Amino acid sequence: MTTGTLPMSFPLPQTLRHWWPMVLVVAIALAQQAFSSIDCDVSWLITTAERMLGGARLYRDVEEVNPPASVLLYVPPVAIGRLLGIRPEALTVAMVSALAVLSLRHASRILAPPPAHLPLVAAAAAFILLVLPADLFAQREHVALIAGLPMFAVIITRSRAVPVRTIDAAVAGCAAGIMIAIKPHLALALVLPALWSALRRRSLDAAKAPEWIAAGVVCASYLLVVQLGFPDYTARMLPLLRLVYLPGRDSWSNLLAGPMIVIPGVAAILTLWLARSRPSNEAVVMLLAAAGFAAAGLMQGKGYLNHGYPAVATALFAITLELSRAGAARRFGSLCAVLLALSATYSYARVPAPYALRNAVERVGPPRPRLIGISLDFALGHPLTRWVDGQWVGRRGSLWVTGNAWQQLERPTLSEADRRAYKAAERTDAAILAQDIARHRPDVILVDDVPGPRWIAAHPPLAQAMRGYQPATRVGQITLWTPR
Repeated sequence: MTTGTLPMSFPLPQTLRHWWPMVLVVAIALAQQAFSSIDCDVSWLITTAERMLGGARLYRDVEEVNPPASVLLYVPPVAIGRLLGIRPEALTVAMVSALAVLSLRHASRILAPPPAHLPLVAAAAAFILLVLPADLFAQREHVALIAGLPMFAVIITRSRAVPVRTIDAAVAGCAAGIMIAIKPHLALALVLPALWSALRRRSLDAAKAPEWIAAGVVCASYLLVVQLGFPDYTARMLPLLRLVYLPGRDSWSNLLAGPMIVIPGVAAILTLWLARSRPSNEAVVMLLAAAGFAAAGLMQGKGYLNHGYPAVATALFAITLELSRAGAARRFGSLCAVLLALSATYSYARVPAPYALRNAVERVGPPRPRLIGISLDFALGHPLTRWVDGQWVGRRGSLWVTGNAWQQLERPTLSEADRRAYKAAERTDAAILAQDIARHRPDVILVDDVPGPRWIAAHPPLAQAMRGYQPATRVGQITLWTPR
């Protein structure tokens, strides 16, 4: 879990001979990102950050499901990209990669003693942080895990009753506070190993340590920023989320059979087998962190791959750290770890590339087209809009309100009052879309077969807004409408 510190006096060839596994992994990661596209969530959040920097009011002029931290993460690459004339996607990948390296170096400085077989552990850590996310690179969960790694190193070190420098602990705590601010339920990944460490030492003194104080200060400051800087989130967005978004959950069978649970479970069994049921402190902390991340993913209940990434990654960290210890079963364990890591990477490389749709938009629309979508699929317009150098003119990234309302309307036990509330949310969703079309006059409207023309006709304001448009071409289940 560490890159270590390379003495500058080492000759370059000797350094490369020593660290070539990590250099190889970093090269693979760079090649992977060069031929990959960021996923819909990151693309939309970059777009939202651009609009916010352009003067739009978050949660009123442009709506985002997540709290402000999710947008604020992408403000720096957008702002720096504007100054330097560089696309924010490239800067986002570069900055997250740099943060990963800094996080690993900070963790290595905290761990005492560092893991054995350091070059191989460093290569595995680079793989987990830079290759494993695949097309989900720079997702919020990816950044959150990077931020939390130094705190795990602090917990490991304190579990050995080894002191940690105050400045290192405080910086790790600040980064942990950022992890919690990104998604508060991810705190479970810190709480579980911290409780284990406290029970092991039979002391709660760590609660008064600088890392936890720093984390608390960051979280309290963030809450203050939300209340003062983004009042629309609590006033307007939270009630809508409670109504339509939070109740929507995947089935327990899908959640428990997904990579978020299966891969960490197999990794935990393999780690315990390698350790002969006596795992190292490092492995225990990372397995408990994986359990906390998995529990957080189950709390969300969506089953998205990005929600499961931290659990998969920390479980692979656990088996990596266990493999760094001496043992007769290391070769077999290494093979199993490689197979796990490769299968995990395959699970996360699933972002579709809408080449045909991109070509169609470029064919029927003008340069730098204004786009909007009539679809339940958030991935329809993002990153497509950025691929064609266009402008998304909708307040919402998709008809996510309608989609979640439909899911709840299928419940047979739904009360009549709730049914009316979900129907009203759907009508409001259509009305907002109609207003955006009438106000911004998009050059291309992406109409999905679901909800489709019948749904448009069922909402008179939207049907009225669409009268100035006609079908121009069709790609799969998407019809592209352009002005008459």
